[in-house]
Amino acid sequence: MKKYISPFLLVAALIMNVSAEAALSPISVNIAPPVQFPPSDFNVNGIRASVFWGRHRDVRGIDLAIGGNITEQSFTGIAVSGLFNYTKGTTDAIGMQFAGLTNINTSKTSVYGLQFALGANYNQAASEVWGVQLAALANVAPFTDIYGFQIGLYNRAKDVYGLQIGLVNVADNLHGVQIGLANFNKKGPFEISPILNVGF
Repeated sequence: MKKYISPFLLVAALIMNVSAEAALSPISVNIAPPVQFPPSDFNVNGIRASVFWGRHRDVRGIDLAIGGNITEQSFTGIAVSGLFNYTKGTTDAIGMQFAGLTNINTSKTSVYGLQFALGANYNQAASEVWGVQLAALANVAPFTDIYGFQIGLYNRAKDVYGLQIGLVNVADNLHGVQIGLANFNKKGPFEISPILNVGF
């Protein structure tokens, strides 16, 4: 009996491995869950296109939606949505994360290029933006380091290495310039400054 245990376990492991690899698709087309291909427990490596929204586990590639898209775990690539991009796991936006209403990232986020929303950008966890974070209303990123520009009516960041432009700008550490009606640099030489604030 013992000599049959190892082959049985080997076959079982191979079946499980094939099943895991099968949960992968190079393309996804969605109306709204559950009307979508492939199902939400699949990973998408390639292109995801949605009418209202799509929901998948991991997405790597190009994410397009008239409405929005939800990623349960990690996203890597370019995201363009008419309303929202919502990632619950890690986000690596390479080139652009664009939303007509809001970008919501609840875990570590890295943006290389442009993060744009007509409403608001919301990065909840320790993150970084290399480029431009731009919103018509607000950039709410209290744990995000900005290397470049943060532009909106209200801007909130952790460390800013560059420029904040808005009515209200808030940074924990400013290594650059704030331009706005009210500027706050919590650990700088000028903690509160109207119009212009400079940090080193």
